[in-house]
Amino acid sequence: MTVKFFAYLREYTNCKIVDFPYQEDVRKLTQALSETYGNRLREKLLTPDGTDLGEEIIILVNGRHVEHLGGIDTKLLPTDTVSIFPVVAGG
Repeated sequence: MTVKFFAYLREYTNCKIVDFPYQEDVRKLTQALSETYGNRLREKLLTPDGTDLGEEIIILVNGRHVEHLGGIDTKLLPTDTVSIFPVVAGG
């Protein structure tokens, strides 16, 4: 499974793209990424109790927002590309 990180999330992971071990859904993927890359990433990916996605993150699976697929319980395939963006504001 390919995972891509964007903007300042790259500072937390020290990479732009990684072949990550397959996880069956977004929940397990975000938990595994948090274990691999630490608390700074976890604080963005998940709510404090770890039950949902954080409010400052956008996750796409094969270019589709997980909000429209099943949220944190979106099923994944080994061939999927997961893109993780921070929410960006400005004007």
